[in-house]
Amino acid sequence: MEAAETWSDAIFEQSDPWKAWFPLARNWRVMGVTYLLWVGFLAYGLWAAHRLDAPWWWASALSAPLTHIGAFAFLAPLPWILPRRMAPPWRFILGFVLSLVTCETAAVLLPLFDGWLLAKGGVHFSLGKVINLYTSLVGPGMMIVGGLIAARAHSEERREASEAEAQIAKNRLLQSQIHPHVLFNALNGLAELVHKDAKAAERAIRHLSDLLRNLLQASEHVRLPLREERKVVADYLALEAIRLGPRLRVTWEWDPALDAFEVPPLLLQPLVENAIKHGIAPSVPGGDLVLRARLEGGAVLLEVWNSGMPFKEAVAGGGIGVKNLRSRLSLHFGSDATLTIGPSGQGTLACIRLEATQVECWHETVENPGRR
Repeated sequence: MEAAETWSDAIFEQSDPWKAWFPLARNWRVMGVTYLLWVGFLAYGLWAAHRLDAPWWWASALSAPLTHIGAFAFLAPLPWILPRRMAPPWRFILGFVLSLVTCETAAVLLPLFDGWLLAKGGVHFSLGKVINLYTSLVGPGMMIVGGLIAARAHSEERREASEAEAQIAKNRLLQSQIHPHVLFNALNGLAELVHKDAKAAERAIRHLSDLLRNLLQASEHVRLPLREERKVVADYLALEAIRLGPRLRVTWEWDPALDAFEVPPLLLQPLVENAIKHGIAPSVPGGDLVLRARLEGGAVLLEVWNSGMPFKEAVAGGGIGVKNLRSRLSLHFGSDATLTIGPSGQGTLACIRLEATQVECWHETVENPGRR
């Protein structure tokens, strides 16, 4: 449940704050065009009536479309939206009552200001009859339009919630595929140690216990700080170091300022596993493993470099871990994250790049923690 809520927050944290209460706010361009067309129609009427020099008429032509569009687009749906968290049938009953009161009140107020402007311009009419017309036609019209807009907004909200739940399920499935994979590889390494070095196997079991504990904690979250990712990788490397001994030489080039940056769990572990499995372990003298976390050009770079056996193109994207990692990056970040694997110097470099949009969101979170 906690993971579901966290993932929902991640999806909606950058959404338009007007969207929930004013669903048509995102259609401001359409409303702007409607307003201009309406004003143009009224201006044509003024031209046809030779009233282009009447300032009060112009004031009415500019203000009336604005107040009417605002009433239908923003005010009318609001009474139906306010009780949206209530259970039926009370949601409909309260929405209907609020809409009736609000829309009929607006139907009385709308012609007052416009009538005052026209009266200043010398137009004579019965304000009472206009108000009666508005309360009998415009008020009910606002109720219907507001109800339709609110119903559509509620339908979109439910669709987005369903999509969020589907994303949660997909994310959990991908993470569940990783954990057994890591565990089986670690157990295979332990099987070798049991026959070679009992004390080393005992130490490896303790490291494996720490690794499993961190994996279980990671499975409960959609995103974790990079410092937690480093702990998982460190436990995994401790296991491999017992198995490979001095053949594995690890260097951390880690910017501690990035420890609070949140990423999906187990981003680096599959890359580290690939580097050891295909680069260092098959090499007789072993090799160097360099792990980097740094900022460059407004992006966060997470890199795993290894020496040892030469880079093989078939290995770059063929493993379960790498394919799973690409899927999770796409799921969480879309096009704002990339994964590249290729030759670099005398070794192989795997690099995850999180683009500037993700970094800006992280800086905003760190500088304004109360906004989360």
